[in-house]
Amino acid sequence: MRITIKLGGSILEDADIRGRLLGEIAHIVTLKHEVVLVHGGGKSLNRRLQQLQMEARFVDGLRVTDEATLGVAVMVLAGEVNKKLVAEMGRHGVAALGMCGADAQAVRCVPVAGTPGYPEGIGFVGRPVKVNRDFFELLLGAKITPVVSSIAIGPDDAAAQFYNINADQMASACAVGTGCEALVYLTDVPGVMDTNEKVIKGLNRADILELRARGAISGGMLPKTTACLEAIDAGVGAVYILPGADRNILTDFITGNLTKGTKIYEN
Repeated sequence: MRITIKLGGSILEDADIRGRLLGEIAHIVTLKHEVVLVHGGGKSLNRRLQQLQMEARFVDGLRVTDEATLGVAVMVLAGEVNKKLVAEMGRHGVAALGMCGADAQAVRCVPVAGTPGYPEGIGFVGRPVKVNRDFFELLLGAKITPVVSSIAIGPDDAAAQFYNINADQMASACAVGTGCEALVYLTDVPGVMDTNEKVIKGLNRADILELRARGAISGGMLPKTTACLEAIDAGVGAVYILPGADRNILTDFITGNLTKGTKIYEN
């Protein structure tokens, strides 16, 4: 099986949880499954912005990324966080390659500024539209696990402009662009919850739209569920939003014994 796994939220900050999850990912790789690992790092970025006395601003769950914020995002996401994950994967015996969308033009994006459905004044934020599948095939064929940060390159080679990408959208694009059978979001929440804060085991498009209308889905879960639906629409078999802090969550997923989290599927 080929799977895209996205790490995000506070599970990236907790060394014990992160180490346990990377160990499970390493085990999955040893079982001959192919993994594309995508990561966020918003908390690390917020911390660095605070150290630099810069404000972190969000609109509809998306980070407002001006030129100065973009520079810090590239430094933290494509540098600090990415290379830490590569090193830790190496300690688990997995050959991993850290990258962002600019490497081998792995992920191209278009700016979202002025696009219907996106807020005004969002800055250098992009939407991934093209994945260099040949490059990913080269890595996966060589038993190298790609570790992808949420920074992509724009459509204009002359400008060579970086854009900050919502990590959930980056994971969705990678899952679609590399032909994955499944997309797994490991988060710091137990799954998608209803208005009574009860985890919903399974959802389709109509369910998600209804939950949004009722206000049960909001904040960062808005772009996450949009990314889930985009993956499903483009042919990914199923998408899972799972509690990353729960022990053996990935092992249960790969062995078919999953009882937690939310599965999103086609209508």
